[in-house]
Amino acid sequence: MAEIDITQDLVSVTDQLQKLITQLQELDGQRANLAQQIQNLNGVAMYLRGKENPDAGKADVNFSAGEPSEEG
Repeated sequence: MAEIDITQDLVSVTDQLQKLITQLQELDGQRANLAQQIQNLNGVAMYLRGKENPDAGKADVNFSAGEPSEEG
């Protein structure tokens, strides 16, 4: 039967574990960066939509006497 070198196996597993942890940290940083870019671009898109059609978010409805009527 072959000898098992537990110490060497533990070193190998620990090294691989550290590499995977580093890789995960890098990916998490990239994910956070992408999320921030998405938020920034959503903000720009909302701003541009508002500039394109400034009346889009405004309701021109008059609620006098309890019934809505459009003003225009």
